[in-house]
Amino acid sequence: MTDTEQLNIRISKALIYDVEFISQHLKVNRNDWIKLNLAKLIREAKAVIIDEYEQKYVNCFLTDKEFRQLTGFNPTQGMIELREKELRQKEQNEEVMKANFLKMAKKLKKASKQIYVDKYLKGVIKKIDKKR
Repeated sequence: MTDTEQLNIRISKALIYDVEFISQHLKVNRNDWIKLNLAKLIREAKAVIIDEYEQKYVNCFLTDKEFRQLTGFNPTQGMIELREKELRQKEQNEEVMKANFLKMAKKLKKASKQIYVDKYLKGVIKKIDKKR
């Protein structure tokens, strides 16, 4: 027999009646039905939590050590490959953003020089107009 622990929980009478209804119609023991469905619920909730940690790991929000501490197991090879792909993609995106930023900076520099030249020319034109 597996190692077990007893949980003492209070359940409303209405819920007990519903469980009785189900167990009579399915012809199963109500405690077995509750244990089976509780196990399904726990397994599903655990899967959702682990999926979230896997996504955080792949998206580089968790380190290997943090992932191991939170889930109790090491990242799979597939997760490691996805993470490396994500890191490469982020590096490429950063390089593209940096290149775009530098292009914009050059355009702004040219534009600011042009504005300065325009102001200078307007000033020269005003001086010429005053001399006339």
